[in-house]
Amino acid sequence: MPRSAPAVTSRQTALRGLAQFAFLIIFCNAIGMLGAFVAAPALQRAQAETAAERAGRAIQSLKGLTPLADNLSDYVADPIAVQQLGKALFWDTQLSTDGTACASCHFHAGVDIRNRNQVAPGLKGADRVFDNREGAEGKTGPNKVLDAGDFPFHKLSDPSDRESAVTFDSNDIFASQGNLSGDFVSTGRAAGERSGPERSAFRDTCRQVYDPFDSTSNPGGSSFHANNLIYRRVEPRHTPTNINAVFNRRQFWDGRASSQFNGVDAFGARTYVRQFTDPSDPSKTFGNPRARGLGILVSSGRSDAVEIRQPLIDHSSLASQAVGTMLSDFEVACGNASFADIGRRLLTMKPLSTQVTDPTDSVFGLSPELVNSLPLAGLKTTYGALVAKAFKPAMWAVPGRYRVDGQSAVVVQDGARGYTQMEHNFALFFGLAIQAYEALLISDDAAFDRGPAAMSTAALRGAEIFKGKAGCAGCHNGPLFSSAAVTSADVKGDGVIDGRLMGDGYPALVDRGFVNTGVRPAREDPGVGAVDPYGFDLSFSRQYKWRLLTKGFRAPERFQVAPCSFAARIAPNCNDIREQSDPALAPRDAVDGAFKVPTLRNIGLTPPYFHNGGQANLKDVVRFYNRGGDRRGPVGRDTTATIGETMFGVRNTTNLDPRIASSPRGLGLSEDEIDDLVQFLLSLTDQRVACHSGVFDHPQLPLVIGHRDSGVSGTQRAKDIVVTLPAVGQAGMKTCLPNTGDFFGTLNVIDRRKLHDVFGQILR
Repeated sequence: MPRSAPAVTSRQTALRGLAQFAFLIIFCNAIGMLGAFVAAPALQRAQAETAAERAGRAIQSLKGLTPLADNLSDYVADPIAVQQLGKALFWDTQLSTDGTACASCHFHAGVDIRNRNQVAPGLKGADRVFDNREGAEGKTGPNKVLDAGDFPFHKLSDPSDRESAVTFDSNDIFASQGNLSGDFVSTGRAAGERSGPERSAFRDTCRQVYDPFDSTSNPGGSSFHANNLIYRRVEPRHTPTNINAVFNRRQFWDGRASSQFNGVDAFGARTYVRQFTDPSDPSKTFGNPRARGLGILVSSGRSDAVEIRQPLIDHSSLASQAVGTMLSDFEVACGNASFADIGRRLLTMKPLSTQVTDPTDSVFGLSPELVNSLPLAGLKTTYGALVAKAFKPAMWAVPGRYRVDGQSAVVVQDGARGYTQMEHNFALFFGLAIQAYEALLISDDAAFDRGPAAMSTAALRGAEIFKGKAGCAGCHNGPLFSSAAVTSADVKGDGVIDGRLMGDGYPALVDRGFVNTGVRPAREDPGVGAVDPYGFDLSFSRQYKWRLLTKGFRAPERFQVAPCSFAARIAPNCNDIREQSDPALAPRDAVDGAFKVPTLRNIGLTPPYFHNGGQANLKDVVRFYNRGGDRRGPVGRDTTATIGETMFGVRNTTNLDPRIASSPRGLGLSEDEIDDLVQFLLSLTDQRVACHSGVFDHPQLPLVIGHRDSGVSGTQRAKDIVVTLPAVGQAGMKTCLPNTGDFFGTLNVIDRRKLHDVFGQILR
């Protein structure tokens, strides 16, 4: 529920008492930086449409374009070995004590198409209770199988009219099951135990204790503990694809994975900011209390000594994302486990020791000495040997065991409790290796890339609707069909803030590539409007505002801002940027409830859709936009808070894109136009992705598809139902998965197969 609005100052009262347009003029003249709004809403809306049209002309093939990349010569010794290490780590179920691999959530077209035990309650909105599904009394809780009748998660009596009667609504999330969670437990290391591959592997486990949620008696319990069983946890947001993700400036739906990799966690430069108190408000603290003791251990130049360094590696958001998921107790790790603990366990192991690898694998096959001549389990090496081959010796070769004192940041030798240099730096190796592998996963051979002759007549009509009447290209532009992506064709990769007109006709600062389209109320999930664990805003727009308010200490990331290039002119003199002291005069932002604009490449292979997974097929997605989203009520400048008071004295709930908020009936597309638009979206699929061929091949992968209604002997852990996705080499699967655009049926007018029918035939 929103908090009550704060008391307003007399200055604010006077400002808000003016007419809207007069308020804007006074506001902008007062701050003199992002200036006066120079046009009435109608004119500003027209300017925004012009920007969208410009973006529409920018959709293009991905062929020949590359991602931005940093020079990794200080770290990497063998680029091929780094890719091989990354692919092994990505697909290996040994990564988790519960048998979860990165690939468990990204195994087909970079996403997860399992349909049992894939629902979570609205955890981001502090809702711990599963909703009943429509028309299915008791169909609630974990481990349920959803069908077509359960979608969409917001149902209307008239799908073309967002104001029609709501027949069903749920804030549940369709996402991916991960691990069983629990507390990290290790056998520990005996004092004086020898290092090296001859020592036995550590037996790390997760200790689970049945602890069901109850709003009255146990509000701290787990929503995934029910029926006297412990089920695998399901993530609080739908899984986005990792194919072509190397082009994203930032990763995750909320952008929290920084483009600068710090070798430690997902948050880049923020992690290394030492904890401090706000000079103007001693009750507020920011920064990381452990910052001094974090970093990587690098050879000091002596053969027997290391020193701690705090790297920031540019253009490495995939590495940030990789380490951000690894320690999540929703996904892979036990609670309180560290990367050094995981490295200690894995480094002596054979990669993929229980999973078959095809001899013709596109990455492993580059080194014949690494793979078996027949499809057998495991690679012929250890993870430690792969790390040693992939990375410079300065990162791993210094002998001894070390511990970093968290207060003094002094590195001390500790044979009993310390970690080897290789173990300590495992987060660095893991992040850069996963990134190197995922950087190979570029799909640039869709029908769209091959030109009009490869596209159907309906798809060509849909392309014109996409660029024109539907206005999709306003956000889904460029070769990735995403304004959140950047390629070698872009002159600069730091354009992270824009000024745009919103659904109420007035401009605001936005994080480029992050948009609120009215999928769910912002109070359920603030998206990029949230803060990180150190108290800093995820949003670049808000960090920029802190700079303008002479509070640069609340803006830890460095980025350039070019107001004169904003899509909507907000100031008559856009270069006149001054510091301010009054938050009430800070420019408006539109970041609450905004999420990263996903790529549309391979969209036909990746249902369900949106950050909540609430739409099962592409036609319903287009209908959603056609009706102007799922928000309720008239369009207008809303001055009531939905999340709570902001720090800037400005309320902002109407931050929808103007194309979908312009009228109660949104875009005004006919059913035929909707169908053509869907066919265009299906033309963005690369068949190599559908067939798991070429660089999209992979080892064998055991997949947990929910649970049986009984526990593992002697425990309350629910028994897993396990199937196997077979290993494939570069030739791919004999049966390719269909390009349906539908989680249950098909929208493909040529291939009438259904996704789960074919998926079931492929699994073993």
